[in-house]
Amino acid sequence: MLKSDLVNNTNSNSDEINYTSLPTVLSRLKLSIRRQKPPTGFQPKPLSLLERISRKTIRPSVRSVIPNGITIRQQFHDLLNEPISTQHQRHFRKYFAGDISTKTFTIDEFDRLFQVTSVLSKRILIIFNLKQAYDNNSVSGADVIRIARLLWVSPMSIKAFILFKLFDGHDKETICIDDIRSFYEYYLSEFKFFKDENRFNEVVEIFLQGFFPSNNENQQRQELNFDQFYQILQQNPSVFKSLYLISIPDQDKEDDEEINYFQRWRMYIKNNANRIAFLILYILSLIALIIYVIIDRVVIIPNQSVWQVFARIGGILIDYNYALAIILMLKQTMTIIRRLYYFRLFIPVDDHIDAHRLVGTVLFVSAIVHSLGYIIHFATHLDGYSWFVLMFTTTAELGWVHYSAPITGVILWLLLIVMIICSLQCIRQRSGCYQLFRYTHYLFWPIFILLVIHAQNFWKWSIGPMTLFCLEKVYLLKRHLPQYGRTRLISVRIEDDHVLSLIIERPVNFNFHVGEYINICLPNISQNEWHPFTICSGPEQDILRLTIMKKQNWTKKIYQHFSSQLPKSTNEILVTENSTTTLSLLSNEITFTANQKDAVACIEGPFSTCTSYIFDCEHVVLIGGGIGVTPYISALESLIHQLRQQRCTCFQCGAVNYTQSALRPRKLKKVDFIWINRDIDNFLWFQKLLEEFEVEQEAYLTATSQEQQARYLDIHIYCTLIRSNEQAMLGNLPYDLVANMYEVMQHQDIHTNLKTRTHVGRPPWKLLFAKFKAEHRTTNVFFTGNRIMANEIKQRCDEHGFPFQHEPYF
Repeated sequence: MLKSDLVNNTNSNSDEINYTSLPTVLSRLKLSIRRQKPPTGFQPKPLSLLERISRKTIRPSVRSVIPNGITIRQQFHDLLNEPISTQHQRHFRKYFAGDISTKTFTIDEFDRLFQVTSVLSKRILIIFNLKQAYDNNSVSGADVIRIARLLWVSPMSIKAFILFKLFDGHDKETICIDDIRSFYEYYLSEFKFFKDENRFNEVVEIFLQGFFPSNNENQQRQELNFDQFYQILQQNPSVFKSLYLISIPDQDKEDDEEINYFQRWRMYIKNNANRIAFLILYILSLIALIIYVIIDRVVIIPNQSVWQVFARIGGILIDYNYALAIILMLKQTMTIIRRLYYFRLFIPVDDHIDAHRLVGTVLFVSAIVHSLGYIIHFATHLDGYSWFVLMFTTTAELGWVHYSAPITGVILWLLLIVMIICSLQCIRQRSGCYQLFRYTHYLFWPIFILLVIHAQNFWKWSIGPMTLFCLEKVYLLKRHLPQYGRTRLISVRIEDDHVLSLIIERPVNFNFHVGEYINICLPNISQNEWHPFTICSGPEQDILRLTIMKKQNWTKKIYQHFSSQLPKSTNEILVTENSTTTLSLLSNEITFTANQKDAVACIEGPFSTCTSYIFDCEHVVLIGGGIGVTPYISALESLIHQLRQQRCTCFQCGAVNYTQSALRPRKLKKVDFIWINRDIDNFLWFQKLLEEFEVEQEAYLTATSQEQQARYLDIHIYCTLIRSNEQAMLGNLPYDLVANMYEVMQHQDIHTNLKTRTHVGRPPWKLLFAKFKAEHRTTNVFFTGNRIMANEIKQRCDEHGFPFQHEPYF
């Protein structure tokens, strides 16, 4: 309808239309065009249809003319007061989930509708001549629709005018340095993205230098009118793209392709073939044992009651599952299997912990069946004895050793219940309950001994697994030897209020691979406690680094122990000969000498994880949630070492080059590193390593020819403290503007000082994975983090056919 009106208007008034008034005409055309969503969460939005028409229609000489502030103001008011079309009314009824034109909203409700802070909402309402509504704490639904429509369809010039008026709080038609500084003081006081006031002032000053540059005489401009302001925006494309956020928040969910039930199952089976095969094999083995007992006890040995048969079925399943549970927790055996490529290709060794839980559950159910079978059998076949006598004495003459099966069975049942209860997720993850889980799991020793006494054939099932288990324990005794496990702390660094790093001297004969973990004990703090942590240093280094997050257990104890030794006010502490601790020049680091008690450390391992497969893949996506990034830091450390090993320097001119012969044999060609944190300060944990990699990669790209260039690493950093730009839009505008200007002025990220931009919000998994699928032949995804995020990522991997490896926290 609007297009035909535009054509009629053009035909009848062709002489009156000029290029100065063309934005008004185009703004009317845009009423029938929905602005396209950006294709990714990390790229500038493409030109809309309106802007493409504009570029074809407007002459280049005219397009370069900066719009006049008075004209833009008039266009703003014309668009604001223009009647809302039927098409847009339908759209906003859908957007707001109903007709809101007759409703009223409080300021807080208005803030939630547009995802803005109170500072922004006040200034927006003033711009739209609704100051009275703000004072009355009541905004009509009709005004909400008018504001939403204008934000949605306005051209870039009007968006720039709205931004200008956000800064112009006093409606002076000019903005000065104090106006912008005052605006950001109020905005960031609610936004709370910069915890350090000095850092906030530094960022704002850099932002002001971008908008108020100094002249040749080193004098800074003090005021800007709209024309000057818009010119600065146009001169900085990365800053100009922030204007796209002057719109309404995107409430549309990602349009996932419809995948029917059978397609999902087909993709799941394809990506988990070995897991499904072993699960089927396990189920078939259980069925085979059940059939064997039925044949043995019904056909071969007659006169067995039904409940005796049930009891025998439960008994043989206990024997089988106990042996299998031991095999699944042979850590050294699992490490050997992981290091053999063809073995791990067919054996789902990465699921051994989940498989152990499954087998333990089946064992518990089998114990219930076994016990109920004999309880009911004794109750129905008393043979002149009471049920109590048959259950708690040797009268029934059952068992391998002195007919002790009933008595040992009761004891076994009590021990098994204690072990199962303390193994539950809700118990194990409670504060201080990890040690309870660990110590109650040692009950498997008395359970093993009692089962040997209780059942005649149990030893035949368990002799092999228990022999391997004992051999592993003997092998791990090497942890007490200085060459393998007894070592010392070199230093402890307090990273922040929740994280510390242990730098450990690497024993001479201690060898490990990328992504492996160790058990560590600090005898001076807790003598008998061993805890698993991932090694986040590279195998090429002569130290071991563990990065540990403080929780409500042993980690809290060691954090408090070492943080209490930090200096309170000085950066340098003089140390006497009797001191137990040496404090470095850094106020958050403690270094140790060899003879100090706190320096003693014992390590056990290494034990492998799925992260050790990284260098066997062609393209990997490493995804870490919070402290879960530590396994992949080891891989990056190793990768940067390999890159430096390929560097060669000319002795005469000092030119740096890289040996391509060393590059070709390596299977791993590309790494996409995705790190997700809620707190922006967490990115500082490994900032130095990421900076080193960026510098090394830049040197490599500079030294090699265009044909030989290939990026080793792409870094994707996401902070989820605030919502993504697509979800918040106008609410993120001031922050996005500052971040973009800081990047233009300083050539680095506003938070991490990396060249890589820090994105806000959650990663757009669908778009990222589609990009990986298009760019690479094969992709393997590795993730360490919570299970909720793991399930979401795994779903995307199944859709694209990517192998997925989820590693638990260590």
